[in-house]
Amino acid sequence: MKLFKFYRYQFISASFLAAFLFIFYESKAQTDSLQLQQQSHWRKNISEMSRMTCFYDSNFNPGKFKSGFSENPATQYNQLHLPVFATFTFQANVWLGLFNSLPLNEKQNLLRYFSACGEYFDKELKKAGLPVELKYVAPAVSGMNMLAVGENKRAGLFQLSHFQAVLNGLEVNQLVDERLNPKLAAKAFAAEMKKNQSVFKDTEFALLGYFCGNTCVQNAIAEAGKGANVNQLLALLPPEAQQFIGAYQAAVLFFKMNKFRKETDPLVRPDEPDTVQVSRQVHFQQITQVLGISNSELVFLNPQFRFGIIPGNVEPVKLALPKGYRDDFVFLQDSVYSRYDSTLFAVVSPKIEYPPAPGRQYAGEPVKNLTIEGKTKLKYLLKTGDVLGIIAEKYDVSVEDLKYWNNISNERKIQAGKSIDIFVDNERAGDYAKAADPVKTMKPKSTEVVLTKKSPLTEAIDAAKNGKKVEHVVKDGESPYTIARKYNGVTPDDILKWNNIQDARKIQPGQKLVVYLSN
Repeated sequence: MKLFKFYRYQFISASFLAAFLFIFYESKAQTDSLQLQQQSHWRKNISEMSRMTCFYDSNFNPGKFKSGFSENPATQYNQLHLPVFATFTFQANVWLGLFNSLPLNEKQNLLRYFSACGEYFDKELKKAGLPVELKYVAPAVSGMNMLAVGENKRAGLFQLSHFQAVLNGLEVNQLVDERLNPKLAAKAFAAEMKKNQSVFKDTEFALLGYFCGNTCVQNAIAEAGKGANVNQLLALLPPEAQQFIGAYQAAVLFFKMNKFRKETDPLVRPDEPDTVQVSRQVHFQQITQVLGISNSELVFLNPQFRFGIIPGNVEPVKLALPKGYRDDFVFLQDSVYSRYDSTLFAVVSPKIEYPPAPGRQYAGEPVKNLTIEGKTKLKYLLKTGDVLGIIAEKYDVSVEDLKYWNNISNERKIQAGKSIDIFVDNERAGDYAKAADPVKTMKPKSTEVVLTKKSPLTEAIDAAKNGKKVEHVVKDGESPYTIARKYNGVTPDDILKWNNIQDARKIQPGQKLVVYLSN
């Protein structure tokens, strides 16, 4: 009998060990796969960056290179005493190997282009009161490819999300994506980091919030407890966060070891491109045919125009041209516009069809009794100006989840006053309920929590109408929020009230809105 118990104990122990090893190696395999995927994407961005037209111009940021190598990168990095992520990590060693393995021409192009961008990176970060070392985020996340678009739809040198960009004043729509403009991206990145700094009071947490989402980091802090350090948070954050830190640390050390010294006179500013106002819709191809400027040059100078289409037909748009081409464009603009070809503007976005959520039989039918195991259903009352992306960020869910749960095919058609369902983790439901600002209490059913928001201002301030009256023509992609930001002291609610607009999503490009400016 004793022998039987002994072997039984040995069998159970072996089973537990086998299960543990299976989970360990399964987890390690997933981590390794994620790392390879991120590194492959970064490597692709480096190659695309290195093919930019500027590198075929001998006058672009000329200088000399000096390569370096460290036998003990961890020690060298730790001695830098950086204000963020000051302790070298294992992932950083892996990423540094990737940086060092770049072909010579790609390595030199990376150094040269980062040097060219570094001045305005530093300028924006200093203006925001942030450490200039944050500029190394760009080569870490995008490989300095200004046209980089990640699998998560982040874009540009700093891989800004759609809503990080829009909430910091950038235009992002079907034709224009200002995240792809290096200077505008740097400005928005600094603004977003400044906001995060005020939220977390810690630059490392702020940077993790930028990459993972503030809600995700706040949840990790709540779970880890007050006084938690970065390592404790990383155990609770998505594994991509560790890769991000490793890539960032490797970028810092790479640029410290490898130097680029400009040959140009520091007192002589490099030629700035010419700029012209374009008041009609025009395609890059029309300009190249008349002025002889290559398409790649126009893309390099104007990366924000996603399809080479300049939407100047609603409101004049600035177009950058190589130095010396401004007068040519002004003189020959009629010839440029006359080259119009409708096929150049046939940009059609494919319609994505999503399957109905469980409990639905037909598209357009509301969800009935939808439940998700481990989730609590919140009722969110939509208010004027609400955007699915902002709601998704606040509740740490995806826009596609919101569409799926609520059978929303077009997010522009959501209406103030109606409610939508949001499913959150059971353990976090109470926190979300406390974070809400309800105007009335409704008794929830079972695990259903009802959240409502205060309605917007009931009336516009009459005194505003005594001020200066101006007319604003709505551009493609504009909302009451972005319009209000252009006028000092004006709020989105003012815009809606003054123009008797009930649904903010019904404003159209070309529509004229009244704005009252205070004296």
